Amino acid sequence: MAASVMGAPRHHHKHHNKHHKHHNGGKTTSGKAFDHILQIWLENQDSDVVAKDPNFQKLAAQGIILDNFNAITHPSEPNYVAAVGGSNFGITNDDYYNIPANVTSLFNLLDNKNLTWKAYQESIPSVGFTGFKAGQYVRKHNPAVIFDWVATNPNQVKNIVPATDLAQDIKSNNLPNWMFYTPNMLNDAHDTNVTYAGSWLNGLWESTLNNPAFLEKTLILVTFDEVETYNARNKVWSVLLGAIPANLKGTKDSTYYTHYSSLKTVEENWDLGNLGRGDAVATESNVFEFLASKVGYKNVNVPESQIPWNNNTITGLLTGKSWNQTHTSGTPPP
Repeated sequence: MAASVMGAPRHHHKHHNKHHKHHNGGKTTSGKAFDHILQIWLENQDSDVVAKDPNFQKLAAQGIILDNFNAITHPSEPNYVAAVGGSNFGITNDDYYNIPANVTSLFNLLDNKNLTWKAYQESIPSVGFTGFKAGQYVRKHNPAVIFDWVATNPNQVKNIVPATDLAQDIKSNNLPNWMFYTPNMLNDAHDTNVTYAGSWLNGLWESTLNNPAFLEKTLILVTFDEVETYNARNKVWSVLLGAIPANLKGTKDSTYYTHYSSLKTVEENWDLGNLGRGDAVATESNVFEFLASKVGYKNVNVPESQIPWNNNTITGLLTGKSWNQTHTSGTPPP
């Protein structure tokens, strides 16, 4: 809490309501519709397969199913990058990329408003690890570390932490505003299957997430990076949990969303501005409908006939410029 000065009266705080939270020496962090957001990303499963799994059905009963939520491209890495950068920047594979430090991302926008963030990474060997792979941890599923503005900045890269920190942060009520949770390659279904991932997710829900105080103030998005079937529309299984109206639990929202929608929702919730990329394209970045009026945003109706399949790679600035593709010997930087 902000400290009073020499016993001075604190009447100037009287406008704060019960949802106002303070961290970092008194900086205000509350948003228009939620104070915290947590994204949990899983891997490479077709939405109809996920929908049949009992554990995912159990979770859906607690939230709003987003049955028109779409990935941006294939394969994995460019989707993670797009969700925080508003673009895949021409990344077309899962190689070792360093997006130059002058390229902005959501992390710049959060920092501009003194908002806090953490990327909780399962199986990561150390805080701020920038390597390509370590056991069941992979860099390609960590959207923060791919941006050099984070990876080469000691004050930012320290926000990439082991996933076990999440339970501790919930218990101590010391949550950052923006959170991204990356399961390891087994728990995210990449090297396993929907049944395995569903069982793991149910365990995380029961052990860590199903906490009334946490759920009241935190919007949770569980989604997949992409579908497994490349020659079909890239529509992924997604659900919103936590800070949603009680009467919407167990319902469906068929608004057209993409991975840019989570980015846009965060931007609107805290008046961050935008990156001028996919997050500024109205037809590709609808905010979550249940809170659109709260953040003062009008969504665009995208007819079924106009929805793109988003199932191709997208070339651009970094195409062919990964470390792997530009070096013929040696190993990527640690």
